[in-house]
Formats: sequence, C-alpha cells, structure tokens
Amino acid sequence: MKEAILLTYMGAPSNVDEIKPFLFRLFSDRDLINFGVPSFLQKPLAYVISTFRTPKVKPQYEAIGGGSPLVKYSLEQASLLEKETGLKVFTGMLYSEPLLEKVAKEIESNGIERLYVLTLYPQYSKATAGACIRDVKKLLEGKTELRIVNSWCRNESYIKWIQEMLKKALDKSEPEDTAVLFSAHSLPEYFVKELQDAYVEEVRDTVNLVMNAFPEYRWFISYQSKVGPIKWLEPSTEETIKKLKEKGFKKVVVFPVSFVSEHIETLYELDVEYRELAEKIGLEFERVKLDHKSPLLINALKSEVEKLRLTEEK
Repeated sequence: MKEAILLTYMGAPSNVDEIKPFLFRLFSDRDLINFGVPSFLQKPLAYVISTFRTPKVKPQYEAIGGGSPLVKYSLEQASLLEKETGLKVFTGMLYSEPLLEKVAKEIESNGIERLYVLTLYPQYSKATAGACIRDVKKLLEGKTELRIVNSWCRNESYIKWIQEMLKKALDKSEPEDTAVLFSAHSLPEYFVKELQDAYVEEVRDTVNLVMNAFPEYRWFISYQSKVGPIKWLEPSTEETIKKLKEKGFKKVVVFPVSFVSEHIETLYELDVEYRELAEKIGLEFERVKLDHKSPLLINALKSEVEKLRLTEEK
C-alpha cells in the first residue's frame, strides 16, 4: 500500500503581497470566525476587513523581514519528518500557498492509498485543527484512506520539547521573582462557551504536564492575537503582563504554547509589542525562542504516525 503523510496548517503570508489574499481567505471562513451576519455577507465583510487590515499589519511583516517564516519552517519540518519516517510528506495550508486544495490534487496524482494527517496545532480546536481536518476530508475523503491525528497536546516528546527550551530560560531566573507565562493564540469566546471547544482544556493539560518539571515556579496562561469585532478568550496576554507586575514579579518568561514555529505572533506581537509593554512598566521580559527543527518535535510528529500504524496492525 502506498502511504504518505500530510502536514496541514492555516498558513501565513510569506511576503507582503500575500497579506490581503491570506486575510480574505481567513475571514471568509465562517467556521473560524462567525461575524453574526447572514452567510451570504461573510465574504463581502471579509473583503472589507482584509482591505482595511492589510495596511495596518503590513509594517509588522516588514519589521520581521517582509513576511512570515511560518510556511518555510513548516516545509522544513516536513522534510525532516520525511527523513525520519521514510514516507513522502506533503504540506498544505488553508489560507496561503501551498494551498491545501492544490496539494490534495498532488496527493491524488501520486496514487496515495493511505494518508496520515497531522495538523501543526498540538491542541485541538474546531477553529484551527478542526478547520484543517474539515478541509482535508472535504478534498480527499473517498479518494484515499485517511488516518487523522486530532490532537497531540499530551505527546511525551512534545512536552519534553517545551521543557527543554523552557529550562534554558529558567536556568537564568530566580523562582521567587519569575512568572512563567504561557501565551496561547486566542479564539472567539463562543467556541468554548457555545461549541464546547476542547482548546482551553488542552492548553491547560499541556501546561500542567510541562510545569511538572518546574514545581518551584508559578505559572499563568493568557491569550493573544485577537482580531475582528467579536469577544475573544481572556485573560489577554497584555493584561496579564500588567497584572504580573502588580503581583510583584520582577521577570516574566513567556512561552508561546500553541505554536510550533516562529511567525508574526511570536516575532512581532510578543517580541516587539509585549516586550515594549513589559519594559515600560519595569518588568524584565524573556521570550522563549521556538526550535522548530528540534529532534524532539520531529519525533513527536513521527510518534503520532506510528501510533496510527500500530492501531491499524492490531
């Protein structure tokens, strides 16, 4: 049987010309962001929002080199996973190149009979991993046998990956003065309250497992990157940083918990905006850099595929 792996993600604009098309696709997805308007108005509203938002975010992408490295880093992860597993690894994005719809046709033309599907979102949410899985099924169900990993937030190698990077920062910190802040990408609040989304619980599970290795440190969870005119998860990273200063902490070590590689939310939102905020209020700020090519992270992906294969053998 001809087998392969598909890594899928929402994607990101790799250059400034891709910003508006990316935002338009993103805001057009009613399953991701429901603006509360009739469905036929979703795309017109997405066009208006992307048109006005593009000039606002363009300077941010220019400040980090002219585009997000997310797609480049995802392709590097795919290449490393291919070497580790010996299976062909495809990479498809929902809202940017390489678009999943094009990659699905490539998978078909390669005659893949069984496809192991992994999203690059360790914690499951209907808005992120769920959207990726939804589109994979829409494009490939019935054309190849799909074996899908919904969540890998408790994967042992993934937890060790976080612990390894976090330890380097905490080795330079005093427990009594330092707060560990896990900043997760936010979601519209209705996903949790109305749709019983698992995301908040899975983020907390990940953090609990990670911090078992650092019992002397106090830790907190916050949410960043809200967009659009709807209510998002709280507490926000911005407000949490301010409160940590009020609580008497001298330093905050920030780990972007829902991400597996650097992109605009880490390189600009955390490294520029929130760093400036922390320094302005007199709080030492250290953001843990993400090693997207770490053998531990690649092994986490590999082990999830192996679990599926073992299940099939049984």
